[in-house]
Amino acid sequence: MTSISPEDQRGPAGPQGNAHLLDGVTGADHRVAILAEARGLRILPADPQAAAPQCPLLWPWNRVYRPASAGEDMVFAMLDAQDARLTPDLPEQAHAIRQQATGDEREAGHQVFGLRRRPSAALAIGATVAVLILVLISLAPLSGMAAHLLPAGTGGVSSDQVIRSLVATHKRCTGEDGDRALTDLSRRLADAGDIPTPLITVIDWKLVNAFALPGGRVVLTSGLIKQSEDGSEIAAVMAHEFAHVIHRDPMTGWIRREGVSLVLAVLFGQEAAGSIASTLTGTLLDATYTRDQEDRADHTALDLLRANGIRSDGGQAFFVRLQAQEAGGSLGSLLSLIDTHPGAADRAALFGGAKTGTGPGLDAGQTAAVKQMCR
Repeated sequence: MTSISPEDQRGPAGPQGNAHLLDGVTGADHRVAILAEARGLRILPADPQAAAPQCPLLWPWNRVYRPASAGEDMVFAMLDAQDARLTPDLPEQAHAIRQQATGDEREAGHQVFGLRRRPSAALAIGATVAVLILVLISLAPLSGMAAHLLPAGTGGVSSDQVIRSLVATHKRCTGEDGDRALTDLSRRLADAGDIPTPLITVIDWKLVNAFALPGGRVVLTSGLIKQSEDGSEIAAVMAHEFAHVIHRDPMTGWIRREGVSLVLAVLFGQEAAGSIASTLTGTLLDATYTRDQEDRADHTALDLLRANGIRSDGGQAFFVRLQAQEAGGSLGSLLSLIDTHPGAADRAALFGGAKTGTGPGLDAGQTAAVKQMCR
């Protein structure tokens, strides 16, 4: 290697050196001299009047590596100062460094729970999944507790934004008589559950679905209403969604999703967190409930029906129809309603065996008015 002693660093024009150093801290371009020693690469500031570089000035050979991102450039880095970059002036100097440098770039990166930030792809994926599992396990009980400590209307503003987005592509279904019928049923179910009356929105969407959102918002689709043969079926599905509101399941899921995004941002940076959250978190937590949450909601729904004297066989009829389509393998749009719920057969049996009352929930005239809302 070509090396220059400290005495050789100054010429008529002042400081010279034989390399440039970016210390990775100050952003300054330091003119330095590099000397090959047995222990490693010695770095000497060429200008004693300039501020010293903010990085180690002895780079052990087993810590020096050539970043893959350098391409054809003669650039070197050091594991203990990963943002520092050293660029020799001459190709023969770079060649000599490469001959002695034994650092492994795969060891570079900050550690997360003892794992390197830039390991092999397989290890990186495994570490990410492991972290997510730990986060989910730790956040699951805490998110439920937090959800019950928040006021009932928390999250309503965000939910209204979701509803506006839906209405932008699927029109809102309205009708004075239908709205009055749903509002009356909502008040009765909410009073039985001792919660503020949720806001009901009906949208013109062929998808057979109903879902609760944080802040006491419940959305029904025209596909669901069309599939219902009488008012007791609509009442059973509404009671189930109101049960999720009672147990704060929508808010619990929201806290879990936001909690995972926050942890991902801390571990991997905001930009990476957005990418990971959109792929992994979206798959694991995409507004779904656990089987235990769904089963609890079904039992609470029966309590709401019982308190209002509404018969439960409407729910049984609805799930029997879903069971038939499950068996035929032709769920189509119905899939979204039951893919994370307990099986339709089990739910039909549960609602069929319950003794909750004889009332329809919505009488024939009210049911007709609700069905007219999207026509």
